[in-house]
Amino acid sequence: MATTLYAVPASHPCAAVEKALQLKGIEYRRVDIPPVAHKAVQKALFGRGTVPGLRLDGRKIVGSREIMRALDDAVPEPPLLPADEKERKSVGLAEQWGDEVLQPLARRIIWVALRRSPESMASYGGDSSLPIPDAVTRLTAPLVARAEQKINDGTDLNVRADLRALDQHLARVERWMDHDVVGGSAPNVADLQVGSGLALILTIEDVERAIGERRACELARRWFPDYPGHVPAGALPAEWFA
Repeated sequence: MATTLYAVPASHPCAAVEKALQLKGIEYRRVDIPPVAHKAVQKALFGRGTVPGLRLDGRKIVGSREIMRALDDAVPEPPLLPADEKERKSVGLAEQWGDEVLQPLARRIIWVALRRSPESMASYGGDSSLPIPDAVTRLTAPLVARAEQKINDGTDLNVRADLRALDQHLARVERWMDHDVVGGSAPNVADLQVGSGLALILTIEDVERAIGERRACELARRWFPDYPGHVPAGALPAEWFA
């Protein structure tokens, strides 16, 4: 099965799809694209300026939710969606929330944090195949962070609101855990979608100190224990967490 994943390093939806590929035992090649530049590259390759993108036996698929369903069709075991219709609906709603609410929230927070701590950007390269020296990353980091912050509407006001809403968001995830929608013995699409978003924001030390003890964070640590990147404490003002 010829499979190529197009991803931005440390992108949470890309991490979700990569974990799904690994769980399915599908061999794949990963092509990394720099942030900001990915808009034009993905538009040319897939017709949509977003990641992740996947070439699967000649098919072009873009978007984490679409890709994970295609993977379930191609390799049914282990399943990423429950067979039971009611359970499938509950998992789908949690996945949708992870995609439409948590995913943009995490982008806003991380890019504001990186704008305030641009020297941290190189740490998000992880195992990236991009031939960009750390020195170049550090030099361009302020410009990239500022551009991504604008693209994702990551204003200071929006991020303050996001941080203050985290308690309610985590409580929602924990209710899903109580009802076995997420947090089971094997991950489903919602585990991966929500877990990757939480894993990204937990790389910001200020956020990790504020919410790291919450039970919802188990999803991040369980399925994404080695998530790349670290923004040291002090990047985000303490009053934003009041």
